Amino acid sequence: MNAPHESMLDDVAVYAVGALSPTHARRVRDHLASCEACAAEYAALAPTVALIGMSQEACPDAEHGAVTVSPLLKARIMRRVRSTSQDVLPRSGRSSRSLIWPAYLVAAACFAIAIFSTLLNLSLMQQLKSSQTQVSAAQNRSSSLARSLVDERTELADIASGQGQRFAVPGGQIVRVRHRLYLTLHDLALPAHGKIYQAWTLPKGSKLMAPSTTFVPDSHGTAIVALPVNADITSAVAVSVEPEGGSKQPTSKPILVQSLE
Repeated sequence: MNAPHESMLDDVAVYAVGALSPTHARRVRDHLASCEACAAEYAALAPTVALIGMSQEACPDAEHGAVTVSPLLKARIMRRVRSTSQDVLPRSGRSSRSLIWPAYLVAAACFAIAIFSTLLNLSLMQQLKSSQTQVSAAQNRSSSLARSLVDERTELADIASGQGQRFAVPGGQIVRVRHRLYLTLHDLALPAHGKIYQAWTLPKGSKLMAPSTTFVPDSHGTAIVALPVNADITSAVAVSVEPEGGSKQPTSKPILVQSLE
């Protein structure tokens, strides 16, 4: 291959990355239309340069929390390349080969740096997202624990206050304080494997028991259960042994039934 044509191949490489001046770029385009070898060289380079142009720069997407493509990445790099090319090109006449290679090398270096920076930023963004998820989960657990502590304190205060109404049942009491209802049971046997205790409540004016919370006693046979109903509209409470997960209707004879009226 002769030296002028080899120099033109260099021009094609720089043209592919967009580092040529408009005048020089027109000359290369004209040449590509008539030279199969240079056209093939350009066709081989173009896909790689296109991938560089699509490299992702870490930009958080406020709506979706993801990393999005920055279309300005290649444009900024090429501005740096052209600026650097003007600085390194001498004013005196030199061969086309000696003028173009510095710009080509600068472009390659800029693209390599851009890809490395993009990958690093993506990794940092993933780490940040993971940390944010962990912090959110910890906050949710903390809020849930705080609510549980408040509920437990309310339950203990109600049961220990001596206020409200107390209904004696086998092995314990049903306590009604204002609109809240509690079961306080002791000496309960652990249910058989696959079984659980389930509370039932009868709304005023209804003939069907409504399923309520399920529970098991502690190792001492004690269970303190807050029933998630309004005591003002509840006329009776019952407890039965049911399959794990609870039932929609009682499947066994209740171990206790207590009217609240």
